[in-house]
Amino acid sequence: MEEMLESNEMIIHLGPQHPMQPGPFRLNLRLKGETVMDADVELGYIHKGIEKILENKTYLQGITIVDRICYLVALTNEECFVGCAEKLLGIEPPARSQYIRVILEELSRIQSHLLGLGEFGEFIGFVSMFMYTIKEREDILTLIDMVTGARVTHSYLKFGGVRDDLPAGFKEKALPVLNNLKKVISDYEEMFQSDRIYRERTAGVGILTADVAKSLGVSGPALRATGVPFDIRKNEPYLVYKDLDFKVCTETAGDCAARVQVRLNEMRESIYILEQCFDQIPNGPLFPEGTPYGRRTPVMRVPAGEVFHRVEDPRGEMGMYMISDGTDKPYRVKVRGPYFPTLQALPPLIKGTTVADVAAISGSMDGCTSEADR
Repeated sequence: MEEMLESNEMIIHLGPQHPMQPGPFRLNLRLKGETVMDADVELGYIHKGIEKILENKTYLQGITIVDRICYLVALTNEECFVGCAEKLLGIEPPARSQYIRVILEELSRIQSHLLGLGEFGEFIGFVSMFMYTIKEREDILTLIDMVTGARVTHSYLKFGGVRDDLPAGFKEKALPVLNNLKKVISDYEEMFQSDRIYRERTAGVGILTADVAKSLGVSGPALRATGVPFDIRKNEPYLVYKDLDFKVCTETAGDCAARVQVRLNEMRESIYILEQCFDQIPNGPLFPEGTPYGRRTPVMRVPAGEVFHRVEDPRGEMGMYMISDGTDKPYRVKVRGPYFPTLQALPPLIKGTTVADVAAISGSMDGCTSEADR
């Protein structure tokens, strides 16, 4: 941002404690009246040092730590971390455990999108939307709680499997919740699209082009809203995603409305994935047979080597680069979270808009901003 201001310009700061922009970063806006002339992003306000913590914990202890990278997607973070270790160990979870992981991670995707849409509604003045979405999110969290024993941070995935099997009657309890959610998602869509203020504040606002998104490393719904059909579950399938039928949800406008629509459609696809999982999940062990790995694995040493593993977080690509030196602790862990690159797209999107548009644009990017300052 240019330091020299004209006489009719001023700098204002949004975040890290601003109600519109909570989280560990700050937006610095150069304004001329209500128009944003320039902007930049400052990161680092609540850095958690998780990468270094992981390097000083055993692999088993690390599962609890990665939950805290972003509390909304703890299970996805576990999948990425555990997946790195499993590659180094040369093991693969049995089919039943893979299906259970997919079930939990798709439920997690739904609850994350619900919260993101509700918060976005608040940012543009649609306060009642948050009350609707948070209610449905509680039902999804209750399902996750039935399996993991926790609603937010879980420590549920284990190397080579999962901690416990699905509880008896889980499918029968989950399907009514999912059937209700199908109707509710259509209700959300109708509420958004029939509201004139919503349309005026989102259609054509904050347009992100495919070229800019790809150049900055933006992924997830923000990328797919530009028309790029990239989804790690399809492009580089892990677990049993290769055996499941689902489509990559895209829009072409690249604006705030497109990003919201992608998330609405992705929740529908997640429900479809879950229905397939409930129909296809096989019986069998939770851990590879004939190996020392199990739900109570003692301190273990991982063979020396290095690996990169990535999964599809609700916000995009969650990747981890791990180096093992053959001890019981990782020598190096580098986290490539989805929201750090997405933050870099904010300044070009909000230049030339008004202060009121900043909330809509930032909210439509759906930031679990705790991940950006890991």
